[in-house]
Amino acid sequence: KSALLPKALIPGELLGLPVRTIGARAFLQCPFLEEVHMEDGVETIEPNAFSSCDHLTKVFMSDSVRTIGRNVFFECENLYCVELSAALREIDNRAFFGCKGLRDIKIPDGVESIGDQAFYGCTKLKSIHLPLALRHLPRSAFDGCTVLEHIYLERGSYADQILSESPHFSKKLRYIPRI
Repeated sequence: KSALLPKALIPGELLGLPVRTIGARAFLQCPFLEEVHMEDGVETIEPNAFSSCDHLTKVFMSDSVRTIGRNVFFECENLYCVELSAALREIDNRAFFGCKGLRDIKIPDGVESIGDQAFYGCTKLKSIHLPLALRHLPRSAFDGCTVLEHIYLERGSYADQILSESPHFSKKLRYIPRI
């Protein structure tokens, strides 16, 4: 039996050079990966970087990550703990598609865009916090989130305008006071 490393540390620097990007398909279908920690400096996670990592349960992003590309955590069915970067601006299409273990997630205050089907099929997702900065939010972002009970947001925000028009989502909106 070979020794497996279930935890990955993505360094901010490698051989004296800055690590700014986790490349497309870098850990695609990695059968043993359980936990990922990113050091400060990583700014972009490219498409499919962690797609179909069946055993991935926890992801801790440094506060330098600005973009989560499309399909980054596609069908990581056991992912339940995600600490998103405070600098995050964009969550692309299908980023968390089929992450059946995800129960709740707080989208950082600076996120401006959430893509199509970003959280599609997150069948255990009960609550989500949406920021005031959000300027792009398709209704399909939460399709298939069958137990979603609470969407926390600010009254009058862009997300409120979009989701309050939906008979399905309007009942789930929970307004938080502006600080």
